[in-house]
Amino acid sequence: MRIIKVTENEMEQRLDRFLTKYLNKTTKTNIFKLIRKKRIKVNGKRAEEKYFLKLGDEIQIHLHEDAIDELIKPVEIIDAETVNLDIVYEDDDILIVNKPVGLLTHPDSKEYKNTLASKVQVYLKHLSTRTFKPASIQRLDKNTSGLVIFGKNYASLKKYNELMRERKIGKFYLTVVTGKPKTRGEIKGYLIKNEENNKVKISAQSSDASKFVHTKYKVLSTNGNYSLLEVELLTGRSHQIRGSMAYIGCPIVGDTKYGGERTRGHQLLHAYKVVIDDKIYEKTSDDIAAFVSKHKLD
Repeated sequence: MRIIKVTENEMEQRLDRFLTKYLNKTTKTNIFKLIRKKRIKVNGKRAEEKYFLKLGDEIQIHLHEDAIDELIKPVEIIDAETVNLDIVYEDDDILIVNKPVGLLTHPDSKEYKNTLASKVQVYLKHLSTRTFKPASIQRLDKNTSGLVIFGKNYASLKKYNELMRERKIGKFYLTVVTGKPKTRGEIKGYLIKNEENNKVKISAQSSDASKFVHTKYKVLSTNGNYSLLEVELLTGRSHQIRGSMAYIGCPIVGDTKYGGERTRGHQLLHAYKVVIDDKIYEKTSDDIAAFVSKHKLD
């Protein structure tokens, strides 16, 4: 006999639908037969096919282990390279991926299939259920590269979303800006987003439509014309860093929407580091490193 304990990942599914995925090498007809013959029970009792599983339920399959294994296809493990994922870290709970420039984090009205989230869901297909799919706890703009964290199960997704809301996850970016700001700075203001042109403006004064933003930065290197900054986000608003740099008169190189100098490439903004508890996860940007070297930012 095999006992399967229902977790938050499996709860709220119909018994027959769960079994169709679990016993994925047999037919629905055979699954219904096993239920009717009481070879499959829930909490020691006969259950209907349409029974909705509850957290903590125990599904008992009254067959020999070898017979059960014959009804299950081996899990197909997708290689990260197959879906072109740059994995920085992975364990049983989280996946941290380096998102390239030009790729959406999540689907939108114009692009549904080719997104970071869809690639991760293919890679982690074996963890998806009717009620749960691995999902990110933050997002980056299409033209911002860097680290994105995904929760691999319901419990971890809930945990890390809460940590993010409580600002207990450190979020650090590298960016190259025009000019030379003071060595260290802290930008506090109120952000208003214009939905028509997808652009934000930061003001010292609050309003009904504004949201508070808090950004810290320090200069890592400069040549007077350009400066390499490390930026820490204390709040997480749309275009917060881009708007903040423009607000202090040092727009991001390549970010023409906010007054940045046009380049052949893209805006030089990269989410290079996240800090969770005492663990640090990092991945630098080749594009920023190349710009720094070319323009001798030291």
